[in-house]
Amino acid sequence: MLLAFGALVLWTGWLVLPFVGRAGGIVVIWDDQVLELVDSKIGTYAICLTLKSLKDDFVWGLIGIYAPNDDNLRYALFDELKLFMALWDIPWYLGGDFNVVRSLVERSSGGRLSLVMPEFSDFEVF
Repeated sequence: MLLAFGALVLWTGWLVLPFVGRAGGIVVIWDDQVLELVDSKIGTYAICLTLKSLKDDFVWGLIGIYAPNDDNLRYALFDELKLFMALWDIPWYLGGDFNVVRSLVERSSGGRLSLVMPEFSDFEVF
């Protein structure tokens, strides 16, 4: 797809995870003259892409995340991430809105300790 912004022209590829109600919605856009989409998966809370650099053939993964606000549903997100990341043995970049902090100090409004905070802090794929 060709996008034009004044004199700036971008060749792009893109994937979308639609919003549900007032929650979620993810768009991942890349320059298809720089990166080749090798594979992709769309889940409930994330978009997973395997990308290859056209310059050096380096293959890596990108996961765009929009996590639910409900602690119980966040565990489903963690399971989804582990499933995606187990598909390919490559370096991963995860980005997006996790809707959780690692400690109370990171909260601007204080609040209570969430049950998912330790799980998020200790998140490992394997």
